[in-house]
Amino acid sequence: MKLTGASEREVVRTAKLSLTPMIDVVFLLLIFFMVGMKFKELDRKLEADLPKAGKPLDDDNQPPPSEIWIMIKNSGTASNPRPRIIIDQRPFTNWEDVRSTLARLARAPGARQDPVIIAPDDDAEFGWVTTILDFLNQLQFRNINFKQ
Repeated sequence: MKLTGASEREVVRTAKLSLTPMIDVVFLLLIFFMVGMKFKELDRKLEADLPKAGKPLDDDNQPPPSEIWIMIKNSGTASNPRPRIIIDQRPFTNWEDVRSTLARLARAPGARQDPVIIAPDDDAEFGWVTTILDFLNQLQFRNINFKQ
């Protein structure tokens, strides 16, 4: 088939649109929004004390809050890990002792607003950290931080 005004070497090419990159982007956006919605559900369940807008209060006369340090270490081996929890320089290996110590600390006046600093070692297991966070949440501690 010869087109009028076109030589034999010239061929009319139609532009072909590749949909593969667009489909990839759509799937990435879908995954992004699905994961983002899960975090929104979690944010609604967790209480957060956000700072109030405006001028900061004068806290010069207030004593600094006492801190509760919780260190999480592995006292076993890589194949047989065993938790060693240190709360304010007192070591524990039993989860019930950890919970009762945190409950005792929570009964002190104003202790639930004091900063709790969790310092897990690199070889501490994730489940141990979440167990400590669960204990602190059940006891209604509100100012929980992680050591960097």
